[in-house]
Amino acid sequence: MTYDILPLRAKIEWVADALIPSDPKYAMPSATEAGIIDHLLPRALKERDDMAPSFLKALSRLPENRPDNALEVIRALGGEDFHVISFLIAGAYFLDEAITGKLRYPGQEAMHETPDYDEIMDTIERVQARGAVYLDVPEAP
Repeated sequence: MTYDILPLRAKIEWVADALIPSDPKYAMPSATEAGIIDHLLPRALKERDDMAPSFLKALSRLPENRPDNALEVIRALGGEDFHVISFLIAGAYFLDEAITGKLRYPGQEAMHETPDYDEIMDTIERVQARGAVYLDVPEAP
């Protein structure tokens, strides 16, 4: 499903940059400088369409223009709304390969491990052979 975020563009811009401002020291762009609105957020909303309605509803409760205390205003929405907004904004930001490259973060990767079942069975068999172990503990006064 595709969500039309253009009517919320002004809100998304100030919210995204309040959550992820630029950092010139490390050459990290802000969320909007990274293209979150045009490319990344639509992709994140598509990937997490289960969170999209909550995200849009939470955004609708925010003012159109950036307030002086932007983070406080976002936090004032409450834990669940703050979570969904920050989760999707941050998730969208990390979809940009240039961002993850600068952070040296490869993203989530599939892990292909084969557990050593012999080692696991050795451990289990020792515990089974030992049997149950209980310690007498005096009752509290």
